Amino acid sequence: MTAPTATAATGTLPSAVPYPPSALDRLYARIERLPAGGWWVYGLVFAAMVAYHHVALWATGSRPFGSLSLDGIVGLAYGPYFLAALHYVSGVAGRAMAAFRPASGMSDAAFARRRYELLTLPAGRLWIPLALGSIVALGSDLSASPAALAPYGGTREVALVVFLPASVFGYGMAAIAAWQTIRQLRHVGWLHRDATAIDLYETGPIHAFSRLTMQIGLGYVFVAYFTLIANATFQIGNAPSLAAMAAAIIVGVACFIVPLWGIHGRLMEKKGELVRGVNTRAEALQAELYRRVDTSDLAGVADVTEALAGIRATREEIGRLPTWPWPREVLRGFVSAVLLPVLVFVITRYVGELR
Repeated sequence: MTAPTATAATGTLPSAVPYPPSALDRLYARIERLPAGGWWVYGLVFAAMVAYHHVALWATGSRPFGSLSLDGIVGLAYGPYFLAALHYVSGVAGRAMAAFRPASGMSDAAFARRRYELLTLPAGRLWIPLALGSIVALGSDLSASPAALAPYGGTREVALVVFLPASVFGYGMAAIAAWQTIRQLRHVGWLHRDATAIDLYETGPIHAFSRLTMQIGLGYVFVAYFTLIANATFQIGNAPSLAAMAAAIIVGVACFIVPLWGIHGRLMEKKGELVRGVNTRAEALQAELYRRVDTSDLAGVADVTEALAGIRATREEIGRLPTWPWPREVLRGFVSAVLLPVLVFVITRYVGELR
């Protein structure tokens, strides 16, 4: 995170900051000051959850003291994943804003404010998504089948002790991620709407947010596929969890497309303006050429013809200008990442039925 935070000495905020940062943003700021950028912290968080998992199993008598097992470990990964993913996406968003700067047309102060709003969650509101995530977590655990509860103690009561904290952490962080996703993608739409210096010939700023929306979208799709492949037992008959998995895929695709649709319309308008300008000049040159021919005033006809050829070449060049706000390689990469696991799944099922 690179958004400004309260100063250590005074606890005050810079005047350009519209609201104080959330506890999560302050946590990320502290993590970034650690060696190697602090990314190893998320591995430690997962390790701590694995340790709690085993201690809880031992304490409830579900496993012999000192025994180790990998059963159910994948279910502990969601909280650390979303915690790390939000941190990573914040960095992507910051780089996207820097790339978009030339197209924004904003003053330095206005741009700094919009950047802060894109990257930073408001303080004092994290409890809302955490509460919603906790409700979903409890419903998911209570709906789990006996087979799904086996790695967490076997009985529902024991599983609530062993797994509920990890479930609350996972669903809670997922809810926070969803909130931040909605906020960020809305801000992307607003930034595109308010930009005053869009240039079709400068594709860097136009494509600036495509990698952000791709990373956000793939983040949700990855969660759904990971859940389907690595934690399939927990999904059997578990309506809340299945609904969350299906929603993750739908949201992932929407995250990539919807926020960029507005600027596609603006780019089409810009391209239309350029085409109309070329056509107006082509008509004027055509009329001048006809006038000279009709009046036998052939002096300068070559110049008019050459200019007309240049105008036509310019029109062809304008026709090739992109109006979609993502490079082709980004679009191909996103579609491949979404469809490839489905294709592999279908092929493996088909091969399995042939055996």
